[in-house]
Amino acid sequence: MSVSPHGSTGPRVSWSLIPVFAMLLVIWSGSRPAAAQTPFAIGNIGQRTTLEDARMVGRGGWGMAVTDSLNPGFKNLASLYSLRHLVLKFTGYGDNVESQDTRGERMNSRVFVPDVRVAGPVIKERLALTAGLVVHRSTQYHTLIDTTWTASVWGDSVIGSEQFERIGNRFRVPVGGALKILPGLAVSGSVNIEAGSLKGTVNNFFNNPGYSANNPFYQTNVKETKDEFHGTSQTWGVLLNPSSWFQVGASWTPAHKIEADRKVTHFGVSHRNSSSYTMEMPAEYMAGVQLRPFGRFRLGGDAHFQEFSKFTGPDEWMADMEDEFSLSFGMERMQGRIRRGGFSNAPLRVGASFKRWAYRVGGNVVDEKTISVGTGFPFRQNLGELDLAFSYSLIGDLEKNGVESTVWRLTLSVTGLERWW
Repeated sequence: MSVSPHGSTGPRVSWSLIPVFAMLLVIWSGSRPAAAQTPFAIGNIGQRTTLEDARMVGRGGWGMAVTDSLNPGFKNLASLYSLRHLVLKFTGYGDNVESQDTRGERMNSRVFVPDVRVAGPVIKERLALTAGLVVHRSTQYHTLIDTTWTASVWGDSVIGSEQFERIGNRFRVPVGGALKILPGLAVSGSVNIEAGSLKGTVNNFFNNPGYSANNPFYQTNVKETKDEFHGTSQTWGVLLNPSSWFQVGASWTPAHKIEADRKVTHFGVSHRNSSSYTMEMPAEYMAGVQLRPFGRFRLGGDAHFQEFSKFTGPDEWMADMEDEFSLSFGMERMQGRIRRGGFSNAPLRVGASFKRWAYRVGGNVVDEKTISVGTGFPFRQNLGELDLAFSYSLIGDLEKNGVESTVWRLTLSVTGLERWW
């Protein structure tokens, strides 16, 4: 639904504060200690990041069938046809993660900015172009475990620790556009540059190794593996808007290949090896619906599916692959347009989602369940919006997966609009 920027009342945030919010997020991110995710991200292709903006997160994650020229979403690019302004949007979130496994508990925290987008109208309310940077899979994990080794040659008992670290992102740069071809029907297409890197390091540290004629020096050793990814994909979308109370949206990313260059380096024993492999990514399907039952209220839901059981790549990943899917639903009370007291005009969002991860852990599937709430504050003259969402997630099961995590997350999105003609 395209909304007029005039006549709105309620809480306001100055458009000039966008750089301030961006700077604060960057400073906070840089001042945090080494970031980490849940232990589920310790292996395989990495954890799928939250790509929805704060408005979508607050209502459970849905947004495939929504078009709003004053607060555009990028989950379905076909919705951008209605733009009348140049739009810049970035989304970031902070996590506080508590994980439990057989060795005890650990706490992690991090700040992440996975989604930055820009779009502008070529023909207002008919044709728009867009580009962005989207981090869609991420791995950040490190652990240190006390260990005892028995040397097979000399029979010594060697005490030390093993440190494992894995860090990297897979991101895409979508470049595309949206076009309204008929009243109530818009389509979109984008070419996505697929790239990223992944580094895994294993360190063995020995405590007080000593030296004698019968006992050589036990030297700390390090194995480092680096993967560099590159490829392309395409995404096609459609948005049906036959009436003011019912919308349907869908998108399809066909199966594609991603090339990877791998370098393995052993420090301490001086060995280096280079190789390459190809990942065949399965097709990805997304669909959603929005209903307007009455007044300012909206109901909606999205579904996502990717058949990772057809994934091909490194053998150590393929053995645990699982079809990935997610379901989300929720409610949104839209921003009010009539002067009221307090925060009666502010939007209100609530929702829930269920996700099944793309790989098994401990021989069993990993399920993620989330509940969320959110709100937003428009800038002056409705030239953008600051959206906030607070969510709670439960990932995995201690008995089935050997580990489980609870995640408290604060998501922030800033949307800025500019009249450029």
